[in-house]
Amino acid sequence: MTRGQWMGFGGCDLWKGGRVVAMALALCLPAAGAALAQGGTQALAGGPERSFQQSGEVLMQADELTYDHDTRVVTATGHVEIAFGSRVLLADRVTYEETTGVVTADGNVSLLDPQGDVAFADRLVLRNEMKDGVIQTLRVLLSDNSRLAGHDVVRTGGNMTTMHRAVYSPCDICEEKGQTTPLWQIKAFRVIHNREEQRIIYEDAYLEFFGIPVAYVPYFSQPDPTVKRQSGFLPPKLASSSDLGQEVEIPYYWAIAPDKDVTLSPRFTTKEGVIYKGEYRQRIESGQFKMFGTGTWPHTQTAGTPGDADFRGSLFGDGDFVVNEHWRWGFQTELTTDDTYLRKYDMSLATDLINNVNATYVDGRNSFTADAYYFRGLLAADSNATTPWVAPILQYNYSYPEQVAGGRVGFAANAMVLERSAGASSRRISAEVEWDRRRTSAAGIVYRLFASLRGDIYSVEDVPNPSVPGTTFASTTMARGLPTIGTEWSYPLARSDNGFRQVIEPIVQLIYSPDVGNTVKIPDEDSLSFEFDDTNLFSEDRFVGLDRWETGARANVGVRYSVFLPGGGQASALLGQSFRVHDNTSLTPDTGLSDQSSDYVGRISVAPSDDLLVTYRFRIDDERYKIRRNEVNLIGQTGRLSGQFGYAYFAADQSVTFISREEVFLGATVRLDEYWSLFGRTRYDIANDRAVASRIGVGYEDECFDFALSFNQSFIRDRDIEPESSVTLQITLKTLGAARVAGAPGIN
Repeated sequence: MTRGQWMGFGGCDLWKGGRVVAMALALCLPAAGAALAQGGTQALAGGPERSFQQSGEVLMQADELTYDHDTRVVTATGHVEIAFGSRVLLADRVTYEETTGVVTADGNVSLLDPQGDVAFADRLVLRNEMKDGVIQTLRVLLSDNSRLAGHDVVRTGGNMTTMHRAVYSPCDICEEKGQTTPLWQIKAFRVIHNREEQRIIYEDAYLEFFGIPVAYVPYFSQPDPTVKRQSGFLPPKLASSSDLGQEVEIPYYWAIAPDKDVTLSPRFTTKEGVIYKGEYRQRIESGQFKMFGTGTWPHTQTAGTPGDADFRGSLFGDGDFVVNEHWRWGFQTELTTDDTYLRKYDMSLATDLINNVNATYVDGRNSFTADAYYFRGLLAADSNATTPWVAPILQYNYSYPEQVAGGRVGFAANAMVLERSAGASSRRISAEVEWDRRRTSAAGIVYRLFASLRGDIYSVEDVPNPSVPGTTFASTTMARGLPTIGTEWSYPLARSDNGFRQVIEPIVQLIYSPDVGNTVKIPDEDSLSFEFDDTNLFSEDRFVGLDRWETGARANVGVRYSVFLPGGGQASALLGQSFRVHDNTSLTPDTGLSDQSSDYVGRISVAPSDDLLVTYRFRIDDERYKIRRNEVNLIGQTGRLSGQFGYAYFAADQSVTFISREEVFLGATVRLDEYWSLFGRTRYDIANDRAVASRIGVGYEDECFDFALSFNQSFIRDRDIEPESSVTLQITLKTLGAARVAGAPGIN
């Protein structure tokens, strides 16, 4: 083969030339030729855009169409368009030799195939019902907007196209901007496009950046744009770190069948040996599931938990399945051999693992769920002995279709079994009936009446006695009940003036239930995370679970304000407080809700445009006016700058056993131009005066190339996990894949 001049892509308008339509080539002209009149050369059409159609199979449009009876040649000239089914040929001139079946197209030739690829040529010759052909120079616009060009093109069998001295690139090129070569391209001395196998094969191929060769491979192949999934190696991932040393991950994707696949990703490291990774996914008639497993036999034998040094690994998975129109079930699996494996080997940052099996039933106004849970904490302070497993937890809800006394009636029931190998265990059955009526008066005042009756039965054992540390209450079974009645009044007042629309709404809520409180003989399993804020100011019961309930006579008052600007901006605010007849001894003073008058809670939200949102939430001590909660979040974009700012302060709260927290988060991206950008983010723990994590980097992205270089810092310290800094370089050649280089030894 002569290794001559390479095919080029040309200027900006190369792929816009010709009259392209949404069909492709495959011609069937014998029927047209047989239908023509006998005699010598005869003009069949004169003037522009005359057409000929035979039996709805072949459509030909041209300025002029002639047939030579002596040579049996059909000639179409001038804006020729020949279509058969979903296939089309466009050219300035087309001839069809009836005796040989040869079709020749000249001048501005354009072809579209059913896959969406568009081919451009100056001249082509096709045979064997358009399945075979020869083209001197060919340029192809593939369906994913990538380009393929080459010389001495041969098409055989309608499925195999071979070209020489070919070039492939998905990158745009525009000579008007001074570009002469695409950002990257693949040059090969031979390229084979096998449509049957849906692959593009390159032989003696070079990868070029800005026209400079940077890599050579004797053989390389990629799926063509019609492929959604196909077996083969995925781009490797390269990394370097002080913990694992130099490493390379070589994923292999196996498309087992249309409904299932496997990805095997062995990760070779110089310090810890091989880390095996594999993912299996499958769709079945009733649903889908996936499993992801990892494992290694580390060289250093320094696992996070004694006894696990021989093998470290994990298994994650989930599934969702439909049984029938009412029932469905699913599962979630999160397992690991030791506490630090996932974080040390960069598998996951999770510090809590949740395993669950669930079933759901829905039928009109009835719904039922059944769950079983197994938990595991991965922090040093977590104890598996005191971590509970829950099986089952059942929930049933029913909404009565008819109104009762003008209101809606609902019923809910719950059952739970919670066990520990060390610590409190409990069984619970709970049922509640609710009634709710809402009306709006002619003056616009909104009235609401509500009532509920709830009853619980508990069987508990090994519940700690806070009065005598180190002891527990005797095992017991107990029942409790709580009726609640309440009313709510609100009066939204609206005003419009000069395009501004304002709404102010005072709200008063009165609730009464017997002041029975909560007994410490019932362990608090589902209501530990208690936070009094603007979101639950007007909740009848602010506890998120069932083990604790809010009792006594109380009033919740507040005012909600909203303003809508003429240009589309808006702002809103809420301020409120709760009052009680007696102190709430079930809550600690840190919650802001234990006294007869609660802390003040509120929220201010401002969105002057779609590009900016600022939210401020607070809780202020009602006696000393000390801030107990301060939270600011800002998300915005202006010009080339976009960013997010967050600040949070939470005072110590004994009810959830955490000390005061204060931290700040900042993230921003600056677009330098159409393609380049700078980005960074950092999180800082103000209370402990230490950084949590940070990242800064530069990125580039266009239609064919993605590049990101970043410097990362992690300050996690937990047993065999140490703070670490790394440099990450990620390069993506779109349509081909990505390479990732992470870490830099010696930076720690």
